[in-house]
Amino acid sequence: MLHAHSKALHSYWESRRFGAAIPRRMDIAPREIGNLLSRLFILYRADPDHHLFRLAGTGLCDLYRREFREQNFLSLWQGYDRDHMRALLEAAICGPAPASALVEAGTLDGATITAEITLLPLKGGDGQTDRILGLFQPMDPVDALKRRPIVRQSLIEARLPQRKWPSGLSGLSYGSARVPPRPANDG
Repeated sequence: MLHAHSKALHSYWESRRFGAAIPRRMDIAPREIGNLLSRLFILYRADPDHHLFRLAGTGLCDLYRREFREQNFLSLWQGYDRDHMRALLEAAICGPAPASALVEAGTLDGATITAEITLLPLKGGDGQTDRILGLFQPMDPVDALKRRPIVRQSLIEARLPQRKWPSGLSGLSYGSARVPPRPANDG
């Protein structure tokens, strides 16, 4: 994780684990991370192709000029980027371990910003790992968007969850992966 806010959210998430592999949704107290709330989101995994927004901060909704509640996070992505983002979400949930991505977000007139998306798995009320605590953190000043809505985003880099390996394999990790260029005709 690159941005100080992403690192702060990860530290908070770690503090809420209470010795478990990951925290429960009920252990996340929004008032404790108030400075991050506007760009936070929580996703519910209905199935691998449907990660629905349960909560989306006002700053995130403002950047896209839309409400996200009950919308599919994956609908924000197209083509290979959608496939890669689905795989990243599933890796975070199945790990379970934190993951993140660098993305380019743009407006219809071509203005862009780079943003870091942090994905932290959570256990739901039934004890299943089926939630993601996320943060959409711009790395550039959002003024570059000229108050126009983000209408597209593309994946620059995916940082897969770091796994704990059995002894003897500790030198291996998934690490980060640059997303290969997309064919020109990919929609």
